Amino acid sequence: MPIECLISFDNNPQGVYYAGQELSGVVDLSVDATKRIKGIHVTVSGYAKIRWIKKGYPRDSERAMCRAYRSYLSSRSYVLGSCANNSSIDWPAGEYSYTFHVILPDNLPTSFDGKYGQIHYEIITTIERAARHPKVFKLPFTVIQPLDLNADAIYRVPLEILDRKRFWSFCCPTGPLTVKFSTPYCGYAPGQKIHFVLYINNESSIDITECEVKLKQEVSYESHDPQHEYRYDKHLIARKQFGNVLRWSRKVYRGYLDLPSIPPTSVKPTCPISVNYSIKIIVNPTEFHWKLKLKIPLTIGSIPIMDGPEALLRFNRQQQQHQVVSQNLQMSTQQRQRDRDRDRDMNLDRERDRDRDRDRDRISASVQQRRISSINNNNNHGRLVGGLLPTNSNMNMIVNVSPTPTSSTPSSTPTTAALRPTAMPAILVTSDSDNPPDYIPMMPPSYEDAMALSEKFSDDTEFLTNVSMSSILSAQADVTTKTLYDESSSRLRLPLSCQDSAAPETDEEVAPNARGGESLSCEKK
Repeated sequence: MPIECLISFDNNPQGVYYAGQELSGVVDLSVDATKRIKGIHVTVSGYAKIRWIKKGYPRDSERAMCRAYRSYLSSRSYVLGSCANNSSIDWPAGEYSYTFHVILPDNLPTSFDGKYGQIHYEIITTIERAARHPKVFKLPFTVIQPLDLNADAIYRVPLEILDRKRFWSFCCPTGPLTVKFSTPYCGYAPGQKIHFVLYINNESSIDITECEVKLKQEVSYESHDPQHEYRYDKHLIARKQFGNVLRWSRKVYRGYLDLPSIPPTSVKPTCPISVNYSIKIIVNPTEFHWKLKLKIPLTIGSIPIMDGPEALLRFNRQQQQHQVVSQNLQMSTQQRQRDRDRDRDMNLDRERDRDRDRDRDRISASVQQRRISSINNNNNHGRLVGGLLPTNSNMNMIVNVSPTPTSSTPSSTPTTAALRPTAMPAILVTSDSDNPPDYIPMMPPSYEDAMALSEKFSDDTEFLTNVSMSSILSAQADVTTKTLYDESSSRLRLPLSCQDSAAPETDEEVAPNARGGESLSCEKK
């Protein structure tokens, strides 16, 4: 027994849906033996296709195929297997049921099948078999583009048309023939009756043999290949005939036209197939006179016009819902725009912060490089300058200067040789904690400060004025100790030893430095 397939829709046995509705159903498959297949997928397809043959293009002996194609819906889902690989699987015998679900887009055109093209929707179940052609099962369904005639007041306007015609008899004009046609509305829906009134006033000398009212469907097809062309097709939907109207008489005919199930008017022409409707009135005179023809367009919708207070309430309710939906859509659009603006501003702020951080890091690196270069240059000249100092509060930097023997003659002030170090000072970094010190760059003293420092060392009356340190404290009994205090938060002491045996114990305060505004103190013993 071959593979059997049954496709059914949920709660909709006719398979008629409005655009924007939810489409769901079940695919029942039955197989009698194990099959070797690649996969099973269900596809919901919708398209518009146009095709006709144009003769005599470019010569009478040649033909051209005019065509157009547009896809509106293509949703595929695998219920067994996958499209990622080409491996085959064993499909055991039995009965299987697979469900499908899709939301139809709002802009789908109404299903249509005409002479030169069609708008078609269908459910396709495909079984891909190994080394064989796939097994395909199809089930068409109908989509209707909703057109509510209560949404616009223009469809409630009465439809009227009036025309006059004169005939010629023996080279003389006759009296006029007046024809008037009217309907209560200009919009109707399938299943309704179009009630009309036909008024004929024949003041001519020619008899009217027959009057006819027709509802016609006009379909236009638009092709794009090999060139842009149109084809038109007309269909008769409903027809009503009346009797004669003698000369110099008048008659009023009342009747109606039944509307079958037909697609609504194409309000939004986004499809290469466009459908329109019109009412045509034909008045046939006797003998060889021309017919009087009147044509008036008519709108066919999907939701009929409702009269009475209930219809008015429904119309107002629909208008309010439409306004609420429009306001919500506008508010959501504005909120999304505000969110996008806020995200853009936050991104700009982050970019500016990153730029500032990069500039700050670049400037810090440049300043540190210049300081290191200055330290290297000053060390090459043999001067005592600052460097990279630890920031730990327990760190002590000790610079020991070896004393020089003094002369036999006692002096109240140390000599220049006593204060000048015989070698480069030894720098010892100690710490009471186990953590390594963090180093920060210090600005070395300028050339003028260094020269002032050397001059003050050779002076017997003053000690280390104009130095970019803060204080000198006493540390030993027989050796004058000068402690240099760093400008950072840590107390960093640089003991300097010198010979001063005859100087009395004094406390001397040094004026603030002109460069940094710092004070320096010296204690002698």
